[in-house]
Formats: sequence, structure tokens, C-alpha cells
Amino acid sequence: MEGMHRDIAARIDAVEAALGERLHLSGPLKAKLAGARGRLPRAALAQARELLAARAMLDNPATARHLDAGRIRDTCAMLERHLAAVPEGKYRRRARSAMIGGAALRVLAVLAAFLAFVAWRGLA
Repeated sequence: MEGMHRDIAARIDAVEAALGERLHLSGPLKAKLAGARGRLPRAALAQARELLAARAMLDNPATARHLDAGRIRDTCAMLERHLAAVPEGKYRRRARSAMIGGAALRVLAVLAAFLAFVAWRGLA
């Protein structure tokens, strides 16, 4: 029984690592699942939330006995299929574009504040 729980925990850890790698997300599993909204199907994410409960159950030996190992394995397999379907580098490019856009927005905000200051002081 203990070996099966270690296998399930390792599988959940592998899915968590795949989420980080394929979708370029960081943080704990809960944050990665929140960041995966819009990148994975809603039904898959709803089912993936079971992994959070399963990990919590695995931490306590009394509740680990009541864990549905087959369902957790199926959830992990489903998530692995969805993550394998994500094109390589798709979200890395999106993250880079968002970073560049954010920097441009900050530059424009500083420029607008400077122009407002100049107009307020009557220097222009």
C-alpha cells in the first residue's frame, strides 16, 4: 500500500513538473492550475483539482487509505495527454510578448506623466 502511495505522489509530481515545463508556469500545483486557465480545457482543469485533494490526502496515512488510486492515475494520464498536445514553445512566446508589451506600456506611462508635468508647469 505504501509503495502505491509513493507511485501516486510521484505521478502527481511529474504532472506538476510537466505543467511548469509545457505551459511555462511556476509556483506550487495550485498556482499552476490557476495559471493554466485558458490554456487547458475547463473540464480537464476541473478534474485536475482532484490532484490537490489527493496530495493532501497522501500527507496523512489515515486518509491515504481512502484515496481512489485509479481515478488519480486516470486524471494524471488525461492531463499528460492534454499537455502533450500543447505545441512546444507556444506559451513561452506568449509570455515574452506580454513582457515586452508590459515594458512598452510602462515607458508610455512615464512619458505621459512627463508630458502632463510639462503641460502643468507651462514649460511647453
